[in-house]
Amino acid sequence: MKKYIITSVLLVLAYAAFALNPSRTYKQRPEKYNMEYKEVKIKTNDGKAELNIWDFPCKSKKTTALVLIAHSGEGNMADYLRRVDMLRAEYNVVLFDYRGFGESSEFEIDKNMYIYPHFTDDLESMIDYCRKQHVQTFNLYGWGIGAGMALGVGYNRTEINRIIADTPFLSMEDLENRFESWDEPMEVPFAGYEKRFEPINAFDNPPAKNLTAVKFIIGSNDILYKAADLKTLQAKQKKLVGKNIYVVENPDRKDNFKINKAAYTKEVLSFLKG
Repeated sequence: MKKYIITSVLLVLAYAAFALNPSRTYKQRPEKYNMEYKEVKIKTNDGKAELNIWDFPCKSKKTTALVLIAHSGEGNMADYLRRVDMLRAEYNVVLFDYRGFGESSEFEIDKNMYIYPHFTDDLESMIDYCRKQHVQTFNLYGWGIGAGMALGVGYNRTEINRIIADTPFLSMEDLENRFESWDEPMEVPFAGYEKRFEPINAFDNPPAKNLTAVKFIIGSNDILYKAADLKTLQAKQKKLVGKNIYVVENPDRKDNFKINKAAYTKEVLSFLKG
């Protein structure tokens, strides 16, 4: 009985960790920390939504180097200002909210859904924004659903130079198979999510011409994915991914960044610098 209770609790925690959990209210803004930025709104390429953007200049120097962030679908971009500060020591940083999050357009979200295919259009729209407003090539960093889209979408875009993917998914079919074992399975799109944007399929083809490297990050005790799962992607593109997957010792299954911010930051910045 005790083992059953512990397992049930873990599944509940896992469900909470992977479910979309949008917040429409920013609990803080960059000015609270004296972070220079501009707020911008853009129309998505499909014409159905407007995205809210926080655009940060590098705080230490004039540079064209840029990192575009795609978050996990938990809360909104106001929850991730520490990550922005980590990066803006060396880079300009662009952060945005998907439709249905923060002050982006209204979009009905079922919290039982892991991801919506509409979010890939949001990310593509943001890549276009960065190319037009900043520089022709830049870096892409995502975690959770943002990591999977960074790999699937970014892999196909000539604008992307390097990708950091913290706990990415592999495909919709793979997710569905994993969720089937849960007492309350989560849903994934059975239609609308393009195969070419699924990492496991994207990696079967050559990357877009300017993509030079990919960095995988995974927690040591992640419920959904393990380092061995990411090695299936690594094996498809060995030169691109390299030998090392950054495994964060994470017994409590917290956000990998929060376990050891200094070590995580060092790993990310070292990769981006090449």
